[in-house]
Amino acid sequence: MDFLKQNMIPIGAGVVLLAGIYVYVTYFSPSAPAALTASDNSTALSQNLLVTLQNLHTIKLDNSIFSDPAFQSLTDFGVVIPPEAVGRRNPFLPLSGFGTVGNTGGAAAPVTLPAIPKTGK
Repeated sequence: MDFLKQNMIPIGAGVVLLAGIYVYVTYFSPSAPAALTASDNSTALSQNLLVTLQNLHTIKLDNSIFSDPAFQSLTDFGVVIPPEAVGRRNPFLPLSGFGTVGNTGGAAAPVTLPAIPKTGK
């Protein structure tokens, strides 16, 4: 009972806030968009799209540009990437001699660090 008396204002504010959210969502929020349905307008657009795709299939390209001297005089400035040695199979595993020792996939083994000498201040 003491809990309710001590927290009456925060509980009341929470109830008023929830009621306000409910009223807003129920009466003032924009309505949901209409479901997608087929109509005469969308059918006409679909037919237009199909006709355009059919016209694209009938396009023929002229390959004579590849035998043109201007095209033949173009220079390739590409860079050849030399083959490199393959790295480790799993680059995220710790290096041998660093980190965990004898890790077999379970919990990490503890690593002992050297003691840091204290300075006489």
